[in-house]
Amino acid sequence: MIDMQKSTAYPILIQFLFLILLAIAGAVVFTILSLVVWFLASNEPVNLATMTGNDPMLMDLNLLRALQIGSSVGLFIAAPIVFSYVLETKPKKYLYFDTPLKPILFLITLALVLCALPLLEFTAVINQNLNLPAALQDLEVWMKNSEEQAALLTKKLLQMNNLGDLTINLIMIAVIPAIGEELFFRGGLQNILGQWFKNHHAAIWVTAIIFSSIHMQFYGFLPRMLLGVLFGYLLVYSKNMWLPILGHFINNGTAVVMAYVFQKQGKSLDSLDETNSFNNTGYLISAVLAIVLLYFFFKLAKSGKPEINHEQQLG
Repeated sequence: MIDMQKSTAYPILIQFLFLILLAIAGAVVFTILSLVVWFLASNEPVNLATMTGNDPMLMDLNLLRALQIGSSVGLFIAAPIVFSYVLETKPKKYLYFDTPLKPILFLITLALVLCALPLLEFTAVINQNLNLPAALQDLEVWMKNSEEQAALLTKKLLQMNNLGDLTINLIMIAVIPAIGEELFFRGGLQNILGQWFKNHHAAIWVTAIIFSSIHMQFYGFLPRMLLGVLFGYLLVYSKNMWLPILGHFINNGTAVVMAYVFQKQGKSLDSLDETNSFNNTGYLISAVLAIVLLYFFFKLAKSGKPEINHEQQLG
């Protein structure tokens, strides 16, 4: 029998609204703090054009970094932590930080994400070739415009000239999102949806859909959703938040390192998106390895434990 968390005393809608309210408040507060830090650390006169322009490529890079880090910390890290401490009697248990980590699961997670990268590339290719019906042409135009804006911002943030830039980007794009997005989506939202659906599969998939949608990069929706599903199952079966955090970090960190290597080789960041690194054989091998590793992960995660009622654990 798993202890019921304190949040079960609160209506699910109240929990959801409270988490969203904390996320908005955290984003505002930490964005303001990041602006103050940037202003104090900047040795150049403040140029309003760099702060209010619509083109990310014209904005100050350090300002963009400050805003990205500040908003991410407030939105995804501070919010679920405050949520768990306000509503929960056992916040560490609620966020899955109280379960000892099996080293073998750590290694399998690392291998699983790396082996799944070709498969994710395959789903990205499928996603990018999808076209909406003619009746939804306006929606497709809007999606493409949103995608282009997101791509410009990403391209700006991925500009790296030295190891210092690489380190900053690994922290900003890999470490903070890995910790924050897993705390918010898997630790917070997935728990709330689990209480609503009374089914961990539904909670995992709906959370993954929301997780992918909120990035506003629709032509990368499918691989990002599948990653969210993977992280959700890793959490449910291991009951340890560090494993989805590790998987998230490996996925994002690999992209950052590849972007750095490309630039050191004198290649454009545009070529990074245009490159298909694997053929059909590579995709097939990736799928087989991912399935095998998932099987061993689930088997080892359950070994030595009583049978788990996941619906009860999630709510």
